[in-house]
Amino acid sequence: MILQAFIGNISSRLTKMAADEVGMLLGIPGEIEKLGSTVRDIQCVLSDAEKMQIESSAIQRWLMELKDVMYDADDLIDTWQIKTDDSKSSWSVNLISSFSNTKFSHEIGTKIKELNSRLDEISKKKSDFGLNELLEDVRPFKHRRRNSDISLKTDPSVVQADVVGDQIEEDTQHLVKWLTTEESGVKENISAVAIVGMPGIGKTTLAKRIFNDRKIKEEFHLKFWVYVSKDLKGVELLKCVIRDAGGHHGAAEERSELVARLERLIQGKKFLLVLDDVWHESQNVWDGLLRVPMIGGAHGSRLLITTQFFRVARFMNAAAEHTVKKLSDKDAWALLVKQFSQVAHNENEILDLKDIGLKLVRKCDGLPLAVKAIGGVLRTRGRNIIEWQTILGSTFWSLVDLPNDFPRALFLSYEDLPSHLKQCFILCSLYPRYSKFRRSDCIYFWLAEGILYDEGNLSFYELGIEFYKELISRNLLEAYGPFYDQNHCTMHDLLRSFGAEYLAKNENYKMMEGGLISRCESSLKLRRLSIEKGVVDPDLLNKEKSIRTLILNQYPMSDFLSDAILSFSYLRIVDFLSSNISSLPDPFFNLVHLRYLSLYNTKLETLSNSIGKLKKLLYLNLGNCYLLSHVPSSIFTLLELKFLSFYCTNIKIFPMGFKNLEKLVEVYGFKPYKNSSEGFSSLEDLGTMSQLLWIELCNLDKALDITVAKKANLKGKDHLKNITFSYTSDEVDEVPKSIEETKAAEDVLNVLSPPPSLETLNIHHYFGYQLPNWLHVGTDLSKLKFLRYIEVVYCKSLQKLSPLGQLPNLDFLRVYGAESVTRIGREFFLDDSNEHIRTEANHFSTLPFPKLNELGFTKMSSWIEWLWEEGQPAMPNLKKLFIRECPMLSSLPKGLLRHATSLEFLEINRAENIKSIEDLQSVKKIYVRNNTNLGRISNLPNLSYIQIVKCPNLEILDNLNPSHKILESSDLKWKPSQDTFDKDNAGEAS
Repeated sequence: MILQAFIGNISSRLTKMAADEVGMLLGIPGEIEKLGSTVRDIQCVLSDAEKMQIESSAIQRWLMELKDVMYDADDLIDTWQIKTDDSKSSWSVNLISSFSNTKFSHEIGTKIKELNSRLDEISKKKSDFGLNELLEDVRPFKHRRRNSDISLKTDPSVVQADVVGDQIEEDTQHLVKWLTTEESGVKENISAVAIVGMPGIGKTTLAKRIFNDRKIKEEFHLKFWVYVSKDLKGVELLKCVIRDAGGHHGAAEERSELVARLERLIQGKKFLLVLDDVWHESQNVWDGLLRVPMIGGAHGSRLLITTQFFRVARFMNAAAEHTVKKLSDKDAWALLVKQFSQVAHNENEILDLKDIGLKLVRKCDGLPLAVKAIGGVLRTRGRNIIEWQTILGSTFWSLVDLPNDFPRALFLSYEDLPSHLKQCFILCSLYPRYSKFRRSDCIYFWLAEGILYDEGNLSFYELGIEFYKELISRNLLEAYGPFYDQNHCTMHDLLRSFGAEYLAKNENYKMMEGGLISRCESSLKLRRLSIEKGVVDPDLLNKEKSIRTLILNQYPMSDFLSDAILSFSYLRIVDFLSSNISSLPDPFFNLVHLRYLSLYNTKLETLSNSIGKLKKLLYLNLGNCYLLSHVPSSIFTLLELKFLSFYCTNIKIFPMGFKNLEKLVEVYGFKPYKNSSEGFSSLEDLGTMSQLLWIELCNLDKALDITVAKKANLKGKDHLKNITFSYTSDEVDEVPKSIEETKAAEDVLNVLSPPPSLETLNIHHYFGYQLPNWLHVGTDLSKLKFLRYIEVVYCKSLQKLSPLGQLPNLDFLRVYGAESVTRIGREFFLDDSNEHIRTEANHFSTLPFPKLNELGFTKMSSWIEWLWEEGQPAMPNLKKLFIRECPMLSSLPKGLLRHATSLEFLEINRAENIKSIEDLQSVKKIYVRNNTNLGRISNLPNLSYIQIVKCPNLEILDNLNPSHKILESSDLKWKPSQDTFDKDNAGEAS
């Protein structure tokens, strides 16, 4: 815990208690005021103390003592608040009479006196250290980037580059070639290659690039990625591989049974198995565990190992070893420059800083992770040479007392964080390794820990997004590519270790799979515990009663652990992520301090009505609990809930009371009943929820009453930014709907019109003939000026698309499974019913799709024609275009060839009727696959990469003028000659 981030909240709560004369109520007049005053005195020197502790073990011990007192104070204040709230809810008018002369009041009063005594002793010691009063403004929003010209409003289509230079591309292609080339004379079905290098040098980054390479995907029937770690539990590893192979391990727990199941799944199939981060302790994972069940794979199967140790590679009989080299100064500088890519489009913009920049990257010793960490710090300083010189001269580069396990750049990067972000970073490091976590989960995690709260005009959620994006900008979190708008992220393993195992080692404990928990000696009480597939030492949990955060990832629940959890009476956060738990015992719901409860992806079957006791609960995640078919009505008495997910459960209807949850910000998987008159929650219940930000409505085909739908009042929800409308139960083959049902569905969706604040829209399995009228002809779509993302999935009856080109800021559009659409034409770009719309080329604001960056059409089996007139300017910013499984489409439109001048990436897959791809002036990368009638690819002057797979009639590959080189990955019998390329530039192709 970072005290500066924590103590301000305690101070304000004590001030409120003093104002409410709680001391008089408890018979301890003056004690609360004294406690608050001492806290504020100490707060003045905390900023200096937290900086000095790295060089002073005495200050470090002093801070540890202070942390313990502050945690205990927070628990005590929370206990008092809960009791007060209970009394108010019991209609007790006179609190004084409720608490006077009670045992509870005496205990609270006594503990406050004890806290004062402990804090007095700590306060007396602070003068011994010569600490300066440097009061940091603890209001989170006040911590803005110093001298930075980088906005937190990042472009959602940009993914931060991890790699630079030609070396990693060459390494990727070299290893892909090795893995996919049949070796003559080799009898073994399986060969291995090892990637070796020090922590943070990019082993896993290289392995991921290989794993996701298209040629790898085509070559191997099965791919597995297994994080191994030091401590390995064989049974869990076997289960993981079985799941990745598409199998089910069921209730099997015996190694012999799991081995037999895996053997059956693998038999005769060509696979690639990646074993990431193999240590000496786990090097027997292949020969001792996986070799026997997997040896029956097809000839040419491969094993890819990443490890820090050559000895491990040789023990595992790797046929080849690849050493990841440190970055050269040139590449390290290029990587540093990329950290400024959002404001500096080329190196010249910060060229005047190159000399000092090179000195900084040399201190990072060629480690990409270290360069990115220091780049994250420099981004907050902009291009200020004095600030860069200050960072270069930091004492962290030369401190001798720091452990050598972590690059100095990580210490400097962490120390540069404001106090609240330090705590956010440490809490994120508790997540399981290689897990991807959602932005919302981070925000509610921080909220439950007391780091976030409403600040002025900003809500806790808006502040949380600021925190989250700044940690990404500083490269301490990494946005996960496949998800839009940085909604998911992950954390580098070395950063996790740095946060959980070093920075917070005295109060947090994180145990990896297979290990046995043993507590390091510390005067601090254990406050947070994260267990991943581990074995718990009973003596540890019997001693620790102050745990406030408990994360159990894929943990086999036992009676002992259940009993232990119940003894953690101050728990704020419990996450049973993917654990084997079918129900929660009733005593669990006596954990009245609980704010955050996640049962995501567990085997939960029932939920007790006693959940209504958790009055402080802010976050409840029941997502992916596919065995859960019923929720108790008491869940709707949890009036503080802000997040509630029923995503992918088997719940069909919800009891009355949903409307009581007026503070909800996010709701997923709500299945409204047709009306409320029969005792179930309906769309009408949404009418009271004015704070909604995200909502997912499912099974809307069961709620086709237009009168009820109007009462949902989505249009009146000023904060609503993200909506998913889903019909049926995510089934691909729906039962045909009657004309009456179709008309009712269209009418209901028409009245569920969103507010102007909408940013993302998903429509799944809708069976109407046209999109809702608020996206249709005659509507002023410019009012939806924030709408950036639209996904239309499996709307099989949809006959035409709306004029989505009139959405001024649409960035991403995906149409998937619109099987009844036969033609896309002018109506897609323009609303001809609005006379004020004009499309002259010199009026950029009137161009259709002015901001569209990515466009995809998939599984449109009836789509024959895409009409885009050559004289119709549109899509000036389109960069990526995907056309997949559109077998009837005959050609690309002329308007695309002329006006999509920013198009860089094109994929055409299973568009069997397309005969040519020509005249795309800006395209750099093309993937063409399974296009049986494609005969010609020509006039692509900026092409740098092309992949051709299963295009047997391709005869002409002409006038390609690559700026770098063309990399072929194909099964073509005919190969293009060098004359294929422009003669003036033929020498550049290689």
